[in-house]
Amino acid sequence: MIVEVLIAFFIGTVCFDIVHYSFHKCLKSKNKWLRSIASWHNAHHRFFSSSLMIQLEFSRLNLVHHAAIEYAVQVIGTFFCYLFLQPIAITFAILIETLLFINVWLSNGRDLHHRSYTILPSYRGGPFVTADYHALHHIYPNYFFSSYIKFFDYIFGTSLPLVGKHIAMTGASGALGSQMKKLLEKEGAIVTTLKFGVDYTYQQYDQLQVPLSQADILFLCHGSKYDFAQQANCDSYIRIIELYKSAKITKLVPPEIWAVGSEIECHPCFGIKKIQIYAKSKRNYAKAGRYYFHQRDIQYRHLVHSAFISSMGPGLMSAKFAAMVTLMLLKRGFKYIPVTYTGFAYLNYFRFLIAKFRLNRTSPTYFRR
Repeated sequence: MIVEVLIAFFIGTVCFDIVHYSFHKCLKSKNKWLRSIASWHNAHHRFFSSSLMIQLEFSRLNLVHHAAIEYAVQVIGTFFCYLFLQPIAITFAILIETLLFINVWLSNGRDLHHRSYTILPSYRGGPFVTADYHALHHIYPNYFFSSYIKFFDYIFGTSLPLVGKHIAMTGASGALGSQMKKLLEKEGAIVTTLKFGVDYTYQQYDQLQVPLSQADILFLCHGSKYDFAQQANCDSYIRIIELYKSAKITKLVPPEIWAVGSEIECHPCFGIKKIQIYAKSKRNYAKAGRYYFHQRDIQYRHLVHSAFISSMGPGLMSAKFAAMVTLMLLKRGFKYIPVTYTGFAYLNYFRFLIAKFRLNRTSPTYFRR
């Protein structure tokens, strides 16, 4: 019974997500009637503006033109579940939707998903929509359409605005980096490459301050398997991340960071001595990665790949395939990105989850020791 209630509620909310997406698309329609109907939804974006401040003067319009329509669509979508679910389950699901609607009405639209922000914290992972996640829809109205469950954004990849975004990227000449650069530019991003030996060295990072201050996203994709592994795979990552954080002027949206890890973070070296230094450096950075993963002042994403074909060694997938899967998961809003054929990356995810309880008070500089 409980499962059926959740299914019915889920279907009702997804029905509204589809209508919500349609409203935004119809705003650009050539048909004036479609534009007129879709314009009702503008009341919601006036009520909760792109500055993430509640505008109470639009609360009544928001309730009539948005909240009431959302409730009606959810109920209609849930009602159709009578075709394959028990009537009592449908009744309970509609009751839940009704109680949520009453709460929205009594609070004049200031429900759990709508509250003012001066600085938006990074959203947490998971399948459920939070206030921090939904707020991004009001900054980027063509993205983040899901209302309660992220199913719509998972299916259509609408959780990562890239058009016009400035990305500062290291390792862009590598096997994975070169493929990622092509895909990101195809999506409309502007990629600035940061080259080792030209823009920075392991002893000097000052030249990165300007490009980092101008970047919306920092993408760390460099590394070394043997030479200077600790500096390449750990120390430089931490130095550049900390420099990026200090270079960014405080904005409404937290700065975004993507860092490439490896499955060697969590699986043994299988007796292969020559990769032990590489493994140690990656594991050292993974400790810092787990720290960053739970920070609310940055949107940190950790990318974990199985071995792929590159100059660093052989693998069972191409760098192009790894890049495609990576971008697919990034566009769906995942904070932890497993690209794996072994399954180790999935196990590693649990280490990131439990790290919240052990690393929150630790300085990231600790992990370079």
